[in-house]
Amino acid sequence: MGFALMLSVALLAQGPPRPLVGQAPKADSQPPEKSGYFAFVDREYIFTMEIVKPGVPILNFVCMGDKQSSLLAKEIRIALDNRKVPGKLFAVDTGDPKEPMITPLLRIRPRSSFGVRLEGEFGDVRELYGVTVRLGQEDFKLVPLTSFDFENLALKINKLNLGSPDFSDDWRVLKLETCGTRVSVRR
Repeated sequence: MGFALMLSVALLAQGPPRPLVGQAPKADSQPPEKSGYFAFVDREYIFTMEIVKPGVPILNFVCMGDKQSSLLAKEIRIALDNRKVPGKLFAVDTGDPKEPMITPLLRIRPRSSFGVRLEGEFGDVRELYGVTVRLGQEDFKLVPLTSFDFENLALKINKLNLGSPDFSDDWRVLKLETCGTRVSVRR
């Protein structure tokens, strides 16, 4: 199932846009301290995470690079109130909501996109303090977004042409901007 379809399903499941619980809209463009929406964007990868129902995070990714890599569910860490909780498994939609495919690992193929539900001990959390994805020897720290900013980003991501030989035009036309941090880590 493509990124656009997974993101569309996730957006439909959440209903109309709503303000973050307990947080008034901010006049300046400061990101919220905690949120149900997170993203990392650079010219090689895009990761998004949103809480679609209490305790149910959806992870989407786009790979614009030319190399294949593996992503382990346990390498996705979610910051809750006072602890970081790793994912346990990915639940891949098979078309039958009662029979998702459960796997601890995803292959991220070159020029691809995909979305999955992340399984773990997240309780009934509605908002997170942070999300970090470790892919290979790098940590990708996602930034919190408002619902509005997340939906705008999702619309832009859905317009990316993964068959393009050069994503520069997509970035310019869609006015994509990098967000989040990417750092090398030692194991």
